[in-house]
Amino acid sequence: MPKYVSRESLVQAMIHDLGLSGKDAQDAVTLVFNELTDCLGDNGTADIAGFGKFVLFHRKERMGINPVTGERIVIEASEFPKFKPSATLKKRCNECRVEK
Repeated sequence: MPKYVSRESLVQAMIHDLGLSGKDAQDAVTLVFNELTDCLGDNGTADIAGFGKFVLFHRKERMGINPVTGERIVIEASEFPKFKPSATLKKRCNECRVEK
């Protein structure tokens, strides 16, 4: 069965593995996600060695079609984060797949 990582599972891992209190673990996880979000919000790049890089991409304004009405609409330009895994993470994922 595949593992599932959530904010709560990260908190529980910090409590179990690092011996942090529940509040300290929750604060640590929140801090990490806030730092990533703030960095990307400032048009930065969040590069985590051995894991990967979160980069902000720009999508231009474009024409689209409303699937319900068929009407042509303008889809506004937008920014969105993209994740680029590191070579280390890719190698680790492939090793795990081969072992199974």
